[in-house]
Amino acid sequence: MSTFGTYSIAYSGMYVNQAALTTTSTNLANVDTTGASKVQVASADSYTVTSSETSKGNGVSVASITRSRDIYLDSTYRTQNADSAYLSVKSGNMEYIDTLLTEYDVVTTSDDDTTTTTSGVEAAITDFFDAWETLSTSSTAESDRVAVVTAGGDLLSTLTSIDEALQQLQADAVTGVNDGVDSLNDLAGQVAELNVQIAQAEVGGGEASYLRDQRDALLDEMSGLANISVTETNGTLRVTMDGVSLVNGSKTNTLVVEGSGTTDDPLTVKWADSGVEADISSGSIKGYLEDADQTGYETIDASDLPYDFTTSATSSISTMRQALNVLITTLAIELNSLASSGVDLDGNAGLDFFTAIDSSQPLSITNIEVNPELVKDADKVVTSSSDQDGNNSIADAICDLDSDTSYQNDGTSLDIIDFYAAVTTWLATAGDTAASDYETQATLVSQLDNQRQAVSAISIDEEMSNMIKFQTAYSASARVMNTIDEMLAALMDAI
Repeated sequence: MSTFGTYSIAYSGMYVNQAALTTTSTNLANVDTTGASKVQVASADSYTVTSSETSKGNGVSVASITRSRDIYLDSTYRTQNADSAYLSVKSGNMEYIDTLLTEYDVVTTSDDDTTTTTSGVEAAITDFFDAWETLSTSSTAESDRVAVVTAGGDLLSTLTSIDEALQQLQADAVTGVNDGVDSLNDLAGQVAELNVQIAQAEVGGGEASYLRDQRDALLDEMSGLANISVTETNGTLRVTMDGVSLVNGSKTNTLVVEGSGTTDDPLTVKWADSGVEADISSGSIKGYLEDADQTGYETIDASDLPYDFTTSATSSISTMRQALNVLITTLAIELNSLASSGVDLDGNAGLDFFTAIDSSQPLSITNIEVNPELVKDADKVVTSSSDQDGNNSIADAICDLDSDTSYQNDGTSLDIIDFYAAVTTWLATAGDTAASDYETQATLVSQLDNQRQAVSAISIDEEMSNMIKFQTAYSASARVMNTIDEMLAALMDAI
């Protein structure tokens, strides 16, 4: 090895360690930057082959500057994150429904005694039948007739207020689909732009770690919205959903939402260019799509009774709306049948107790009220099958409706209270399952992210240790160069 060759080796050592110090400084500068990945310099031996059996070392060179990133962990994380986002929507909606139906106690305390009042659906049903029980023993008392009308209005108010909240929750699901698709399209556009920028920055061996970090952060966000798959070719990404390109290099394939979310006009997400429905199998968009589905809700009439209620609808919101609809509509049809067969206090033909707000549409939880005629004149409330004194047969029959097994849940005959209990049991079980599934999935996603961070996260301790190592190596190479300088100076002086 010549003196000048040794000089070149020392210089290569200084150059590579200077590059390593630069990446270390970059890492330290980004230690608190969200999504920043650790950057590392990979060095390689530099040598010259002198014969078929020997080679001569020429120092070291910078082989590459790369991010510390595990592609497999990224892919697994995004798949599991999509499932987690889906379960988050489903669990959150189930939890909200549960709060709407929760029975609660209001305790009022005075100096003399303590009064406990229970409100909620079951309490409203009980109060309604209790009012009829009282009326059946004193059918001529004006106050008891008014109490029945009031209790009927309170029952409707309780049920319809819950249904209105459920309708709003379903409308929010429709909004969630629209907002989610808009976000997915926007993120896809940003990924396409970064594909172009990265390709330009890495021409000729350039390095664009910061752009790649931005792109990966966008992909993570996209995975929370829908089931995406990512492939990379020469630095350019292709993002697909069930094999259809959402992003391909600099191009994007836009998604559109069609439908209003009603039963007649269901919500769908389609590819704008082909009109084909997009296969979204996970992510928050999938969760909102399912809960926006109203096909589990339908009106019923007398010919449908007993209506066999099931919990097989895609949307838990629609399931609960239909449960409440079946509860009140069945009660209204049966009570009206009894009321219309009797006479009022004045001997006139009986009127329906519950009527449709819009007479052109069937009775339902969204189209029902206590007959306005009864509200105006409680004497028109029917308790008797005839005008014979003491005949309270209709009131007695209405009281018996609370134990009449006119409801069905998956083929099992139930009375009104047991039917409501079955619905709340389903809600509690399904809600607990959804919450447990989400908790398990969220834990898995957190573990995967921790594994990713173990690979790519920037550690101050590690970077400070590297800085000392690279500085020492740089100084050592510099001292070698200095020694060679002194040797060359001495040689020149000797000539």
